[in-house]
Amino acid sequence: MRKINVKEIVLVILIITLSSIALAQSNVSLSIHQDVRLGLIGDDVGNDAGTINILARLKMQSNQQAFGYLVVFPEFEYAEIEGSYKRYSANVGYTFNELVVNNFEASLFGGWGFIDRYGKSFFSFGGSGEIAYVINNTIKASVVGQLTERKDLKYMYSKNEIRFSGFIGLEINLK
Repeated sequence: MRKINVKEIVLVILIITLSSIALAQSNVSLSIHQDVRLGLIGDDVGNDAGTINILARLKMQSNQQAFGYLVVFPEFEYAEIEGSYKRYSANVGYTFNELVVNNFEASLFGGWGFIDRYGKSFFSFGGSGEIAYVINNTIKASVVGQLTERKDLKYMYSKNEIRFSGFIGLEINLK
């Protein structure tokens, strides 16, 4: 008899939920970001400059409201570090695009998911803020500040931590 895999259940629920929500969206976009520190200088635990740490989001936006719009998205993060770090999460937040400065957007998001590392899975929560500059109707350049609960570090070092990461990248409208 096959064992129930919690990751598969969460993934199916996430896909069904996001698919139903996507039908009511006014825009869908894909964003790809690279961790700035790992990309440029590395870290103090043996990861050199140029280490890949990619953050990918498939954002689904609600219709425009007075100050901005609601956003939901699945997120995937992959880092080429020891133990092959992969994080999957479902997120929701709000983007403010009616700001004093034209062509800028400010967003806050929260989410929950799990981290796969060393062949084990760890549930975790996270939050992020994003500042984006709208280049045109298709492309935005943005920076993301992310806080993530890192239960994988508890497994490794017996210390549960919340870690900050800074990313830079692009968002491309698909719809």
